Amino acid sequence: MTAQRYITTERLDIYKKNLKIKPSQVMAAYHWNKALAGALLPAMQCLEVTLRNALNTAIQSFPPAGAKGLWDTNANWVTSLPKYMGDTRINPAERYQRARTPRDRQDAAGYKVDRWGNRLLARTLSEENQVAMAKSQISKEGKKPTPDRIISGLTFGFWTTLLTDMYEDNQSDRLLWPALTSHVFPNAPAGFTRTDICKAFFQIKELRNRLSHHEAVWKFHQRDPVTGKTDYSKPVYGTQASCSLLRKHYDDILEMIGWMSPDRKANFLSHSGNLRFYALCSVDGLNSYIAPEKIKAQIKVSRGGKGISRLIRILEKNEFIRIVKEGQTVLTIGNDNSIAIL
Repeated sequence: MTAQRYITTERLDIYKKNLKIKPSQVMAAYHWNKALAGALLPAMQCLEVTLRNALNTAIQSFPPAGAKGLWDTNANWVTSLPKYMGDTRINPAERYQRARTPRDRQDAAGYKVDRWGNRLLARTLSEENQVAMAKSQISKEGKKPTPDRIISGLTFGFWTTLLTDMYEDNQSDRLLWPALTSHVFPNAPAGFTRTDICKAFFQIKELRNRLSHHEAVWKFHQRDPVTGKTDYSKPVYGTQASCSLLRKHYDDILEMIGWMSPDRKANFLSHSGNLRFYALCSVDGLNSYIAPEKIKAQIKVSRGGKGISRLIRILEKNEFIRIVKEGQTVLTIGNDNSIAIL
């Protein structure tokens, strides 16, 4: 029984078609994609956490002037704002449940209410549903659904939705934008508007979705030159082109973190969070899995190579070793390679 039996043909065929590799190399390339996805995740996580924290802080520290009395701008905004949006964007006739019989508890307008007199909802926005799901999951875990826990439980899709024009109010500052643009994104490129920022985040959201659904993170399609939208009938072919596009998206992620917090970006880079990704997202990165003999840079092991021999012995035990120069650690190496050490 082969591993391919549990992976769809469609998922494996793209490695042959798009990367132009041999059928015998497909499974190795599939595992390269797994490693690449793992190396991409820390930057994606950093972007998502920075965005939600920047929004949460800005709403409470610099509340939009027109929001007063309409939705809470304290820690409870995460439940209050989506409800306010649902109340104002959905027609009351569709928003609330109509009383069907005289026995139904109802208000003067004929809408069903709960024991506290609150109208029962018939239709809700996606953001309201996501908040409700987060609260439900927290409760199932035996925890109180506090605002902080709800915020942590919401998806990247929720946060990118808050960047759309639905949350923009240029007239009375009731909503998030443009009131909070300079507070959430103080270092965005000069002249960038909410629309530009939203477009950038939605491009990353596409990549985030592929990562979440365990798809090939290197797989891209050309964009329509007029609309800028992805043309799914025109895939990008070749390892070099695919890796170049993925690197561009990765660089964009780092830049977008810097739009919100240069310190957060600097901290991420100071811990070398990007190095593994850059090493794997390359022709040599793929070759390290499918054809290591094609990697030009090499060190030959000879009988006198005591340092290399010791390095290999340590890696064989799945341990780490550090390379030291003049008493300072310059590099740590672990057995994080694609093939067995022989």
